[in-house]
Amino acid sequence: MITTADILALPAIHEWELLAGAPDALQRRVINLGIMDAPVGKDAYADYVPGEFILSNMGFARDDADLAERSLATMVSRDLAAVAVRNVHDLPISQRVLDASNASGTPLFLYRGEYYEQVIFQGMKLLERDRVDADIAHLIDGLLHNRTPEQIRQVFYEALHATGATIQCAVLRPLAEDEASLYAQIDELTSVTDQIERTWERVETAGVFRYHGCAIMVITYNRPPAAFQMESDSEFIQLLRPYGRIVCGISEEVPLGQGDLAVREAFGALEAAEAASAGASNSRIVLRWADMREGAFRNAAAQDRLLTSTCQLYQQMLANHDQQHGSDLLATARAIADTAGDVRAAAEALFQHPNTVRYRLRKLKAIFNMEEATDRDLARFLMLVFLA
Repeated sequence: MITTADILALPAIHEWELLAGAPDALQRRVINLGIMDAPVGKDAYADYVPGEFILSNMGFARDDADLAERSLATMVSRDLAAVAVRNVHDLPISQRVLDASNASGTPLFLYRGEYYEQVIFQGMKLLERDRVDADIAHLIDGLLHNRTPEQIRQVFYEALHATGATIQCAVLRPLAEDEASLYAQIDELTSVTDQIERTWERVETAGVFRYHGCAIMVITYNRPPAAFQMESDSEFIQLLRPYGRIVCGISEEVPLGQGDLAVREAFGALEAAEAASAGASNSRIVLRWADMREGAFRNAAAQDRLLTSTCQLYQQMLANHDQQHGSDLLATARAIADTAGDVRAAAEALFQHPNTVRYRLRKLKAIFNMEEATDRDLARFLMLVFLA
């Protein structure tokens, strides 16, 4: 947003003075610049609109002080961003004009500088630059801002006609790789969602659909569970038992306005279930997000690029130090994180004496500017560093 202060800071305006107007004279938004180059007529300057910054040298009045007063008083009576006068003919600015400015709130400035054409040229370039910057800011907002709960609810409604208070997702993938098995499984799972809608008291909607190589089952509930433990989970898993040779990730039950988290949880649990199924004799691996424990935190951290980048930053600091000094602090820091600060356990993992590890702890504190921190504080920090 361009303000009157931005216009007054243009190179073409050398000095300025506020004569009258609203207390927010320098913060008023400017949407356009214009020129007052004719005396007031019957239209009372009706073509000038709110938000315009109007400049004039009062050349049309020359030695006619009364015409200058009537014209300027009429102009500042309009709801404008500001009026700025380069008073080349030294015409008096009467009390009537000042009163009109104070009454309307439109600030009245005197300025010294270059011709108003140059001010207009610079001001219009600034407005165009602001419009371009605003478009860029809108794009960046789209990258940085998550959807609001209302928008998320709308997405689920438009996609699935899903309504309710809470939502739970399951993502299933058949161990067979052909598309036919996926569609056949979706057809079978439709009977599961039908049964859930018929028999589960809290269920509002239930459905299943294809998403690339997976089947996603979405269940919404008309009210939150009475207890923290989601009682539907065990029933849900029981319903899936007849369907062999699958891997499945199940989310927790979350508010519908946070439904995107349910989808992310289900896919995170599916990823862990697929890892567990590799080489396993069990043809059915069903994993719930809460049962992942530390894996849930690591999966969540891996999806947060800022957290991952921050972890990589601190790890790279240690790697650079090791490369420059021939030390082994990166491995030591990881061992401390893995053992939750247990120096003896870390020493055993590194095949080092505990005193060597303690010495390295002091070096780690120095690198991270944590000399006053306790070993426990350092361990907590390192557990975060190696979270992602």
